Amino acid sequence: MESNPSGTDESAAEAVRRIRRYLEQGAPWDACDAFREEVPKFPEDAELLYFGALAHARAGAILRAHALLDQAQAAAGEASYRLADILSLRGRLWKDKFHQAQDASGAKDAAERARREYLAAYALERDPFPGINAATMSLLRGDRPAARTLAEEIALRLTEQSTPRTCWDNATLGEAQLLLGRFDRAAQSYAAAYAQIPGDAGSVATMRRQLQLLLWVIPEAADALRQLPAPDVVAFAGHMIDAPDRSVPRFPSALEPVVRTAMREYLASLRAPIVYTSAACGADLMFIEAALDAGAEVNVVLPFDREDFVRTSVAVAGGQWVERFDAALPRAARVIMATDEHHLGDDVLFEHAAMLLEGFAVLRAAQLQTTPSLYCVIDAAAPGGVGGTRSSIDRWTRHVGPPRVLDLRELRARSEPVVEVRAGETRARRAASAAPNPPQVIAGATASAHPQRTLKSLLFADFAGFSRMHDALAPQFQEHFWKIAAGQIEASPVKPLLASTWGDALYVVFDSPRDGARFALSFLESMLGVDWMALGLAEANPIRIGLHAGPVFCGFDPIMGRDNYFGSSVTKAARIEPVTPPGMVYTSEAFAATLAATGRDEFALEYMGRVALAKGFGESRIYRLDRH
Repeated sequence: MESNPSGTDESAAEAVRRIRRYLEQGAPWDACDAFREEVPKFPEDAELLYFGALAHARAGAILRAHALLDQAQAAAGEASYRLADILSLRGRLWKDKFHQAQDASGAKDAAERARREYLAAYALERDPFPGINAATMSLLRGDRPAARTLAEEIALRLTEQSTPRTCWDNATLGEAQLLLGRFDRAAQSYAAAYAQIPGDAGSVATMRRQLQLLLWVIPEAADALRQLPAPDVVAFAGHMIDAPDRSVPRFPSALEPVVRTAMREYLASLRAPIVYTSAACGADLMFIEAALDAGAEVNVVLPFDREDFVRTSVAVAGGQWVERFDAALPRAARVIMATDEHHLGDDVLFEHAAMLLEGFAVLRAAQLQTTPSLYCVIDAAAPGGVGGTRSSIDRWTRHVGPPRVLDLRELRARSEPVVEVRAGETRARRAASAAPNPPQVIAGATASAHPQRTLKSLLFADFAGFSRMHDALAPQFQEHFWKIAAGQIEASPVKPLLASTWGDALYVVFDSPRDGARFALSFLESMLGVDWMALGLAEANPIRIGLHAGPVFCGFDPIMGRDNYFGSSVTKAARIEPVTPPGMVYTSEAFAATLAATGRDEFALEYMGRVALAKGFGESRIYRLDRH
């Protein structure tokens, strides 16, 4: 880290170092959360505010990043050494807006705004970093002469520099060489930059993002991009080890050594792997162990209550697997509970967890400017079940691409003699070592005593300030609200499974997160087109919308005279909406991951951090939903 010219005291400097460590790991979500914990202690520290803005920018939280930059600039003053960085980061935010622009006029405006911010930063100290960005934005808006002039100036300055070049100097020189058509030298400069920042996935992602932007106008930038490999993000799915009473072998324990070897070879072929998986006995736990041994970052998703999961998915293969489970999970970077509820015989909870871990991999890869992969251990000929490996393969193939598959059927064929010996062991001998935990009985909630849960996307919307509306205005308001809501439901290409209102609130249920996301954004746009202040509300755009995806019960409601949806997921969705700022759509982490797992190309997800939910419902990681 730099010396401390900004006057930041040592405690604040340590807070900045903490945020930077997360950024270097390519984990901007964690950096955002760290910033939120630290900023109340140092609310006017320009250095901390700047790195908070940088964390939010890398997480895609553009509005929050802009606000933090305004605070950082006010705290820093015009003479601050950090001012050029603040202006440059604001330019980067406009550059991101250019990347996301839907039309030519919007792209041109964003490019010009970005260029102006970068030029202002460059004018302060002739720093090559904002200068090269100004050159690139000049090229992207069609001004090639200005781009070449700036690139020549920056390349000359860096080439004649007397001090050793930093990684950013080399990356800047590489970008200038690309703009000047010196493609071989550009690749060499990027390779030198990469060699200087081992393990700094966040900086590599920033360089990759810039090169992917340049690919639009300089196809030869692809060679430079290859000099900046990103960490490999892997989602994993695989079969459980065969239970003692399995009649037809699928993953017999005799195959453990050969599967373990294949896993280790696969992981050895990856670069700084980041893994998302569940933790059932067999392939899951074996992959966790191999990944941990390889130094990978391992993130585990459990589908329901931990004790229930051990009983249903770990102890069934023997006490040794429980020991391996207990040894592996404390070493994971994060253990994510898809739900804290019990299994209750609902295998759809496994499907929910599988979709989450796949979605987490997609989201993390997007942050790192790379493409995730799915690695599977499966009997390709075996039938698939709910939440099984086959459904993961099918979903990934549809929405991401072909997975990498280790076929147990082929392994059994090559290892037939060993498999037959193990299959011939007596059931009693194998069962004696299993010692599964006794089933946990939840009073009044056995599998036969309730309807089966299904996965649904849940939307709640209401108006901030509605409770303070006077009766004189309520009928007119209600007429507008009902009319817009009904019109939106009618116009929706996929009709909701349930839609109901009470007062200013709307509750809607969809099967698909994509349908829920589309409805939410269209509904928001319709609501923002009305001047609600004229109808008696305190704000012009007070609508707020919350989304969650998860398992719910469906049962006939004799009061409503139709099916209704209920359960803890409905409660969580209802707790997100009250903490959503007016004029926005907030989603749970589960909704964001489920959306990512099933195709989110048309949507932008902006990470907002851990947010305290309404009515003491605890904290939840929250995203803001928007269109790309």
